[in-house]
Amino acid sequence: MHILFVTFGELSFGCRDVRPVAILCALADAGHQIDVVASHSTIPDHPHIRFLTGETTQCIPRRKLRKTTILTTGLMSYDVIHAVDDAVVWVSRICKIRKIPLVYDASRCFTSSVGTVPFRFWELFPAHAQRLEKALLRQAVIILTPSKTLSVDLKKISPGASIVQVEDVPLQSFFPKRDIELSKLVGRFEGEPAAIVVVSIFPESGVEMNKLLMAVRKVVDVIPQIAFFFKARLSTEAKAAAANLNILGRCKFFKIDETEEYLAALDIADAALFIPHVGARYVNAELFTLLRSPAPVVAVHDAAYSDLFTENNSVQVLLNPESIAEGLLRVIQEPLLSIGISMEGQQLIADKYSLSSFKHKIRMAYREVLNNE
Repeated sequence: MHILFVTFGELSFGCRDVRPVAILCALADAGHQIDVVASHSTIPDHPHIRFLTGETTQCIPRRKLRKTTILTTGLMSYDVIHAVDDAVVWVSRICKIRKIPLVYDASRCFTSSVGTVPFRFWELFPAHAQRLEKALLRQAVIILTPSKTLSVDLKKISPGASIVQVEDVPLQSFFPKRDIELSKLVGRFEGEPAAIVVVSIFPESGVEMNKLLMAVRKVVDVIPQIAFFFKARLSTEAKAAAANLNILGRCKFFKIDETEEYLAALDIADAALFIPHVGARYVNAELFTLLRSPAPVVAVHDAAYSDLFTENNSVQVLLNPESIAEGLLRVIQEPLLSIGISMEGQQLIADKYSLSSFKHKIRMAYREVLNNE
């Protein structure tokens, strides 16, 4: 199958959303020939992937991405166009004109009470926007979603939509061998750490980060030589706050492209702490990476994750310094509990969210596309 893969975002294992990369690689590994239109990319070369735009570290403007999509669909014949997130609004028009089947890789709904609009002008004409989204959902031969919640939201907008739910996979699936010197990684701290904690936090403001750093202060008071690695978007603000709490020396922040270093830290960590965006409607794929790691997971309780985080595979805490600190100290100081928790998490990933399962679901979804033609 000849596929045109269109995204207005980045294709990278180090970016905020790695799902499009995972799907792209799954399609390429299945033998499909794929032309890619993307803002920019840092993924490795693949014999079945050809970049029309995006094979650069600099972001390409959307107007050029649109122009490339128009030109290439006029010159080349495609069996399907795979559109990621808000690119579907533009791609759906081209699919209508060129009579090419559309596969929509959805990460949110755009309208309804729980929607997030793709473009600001949609807010000005809500009724028109709702009709547009309903039309493109009907047009897509397949809609890929990462979670049950999103599938339900899209079904409410268009009951007849053809939705296939394909959950995300851990980052470890794409980095089976990590060429990272652990001594250099641990050497970022002064002295040998008494314990290592890896933190993944996804706040929209500094409130959650401040609560976390206060929890770190409490843990450092108990275990002075503990080391904290952070994967966070607010690292600049966090460094200043950590300095004020006199814990900056115990905290190191990964850069956005240090994916392998992040995974290597998880391999040797005594605990992994997950703090999701409070009130988020959809599951963050980061949890699959944490559950796959050997580190026991301490997770701030959130209703969106209730089907995945259980008392068997994680220690659930509240979003306050005392509860977070208590949860971290518990898994660090109770080895038998930690081993049981980490084994349960790894078993869950192996049973339901492995890369082989992910690839199979993608292949089956595209087989359905062929059957619909």
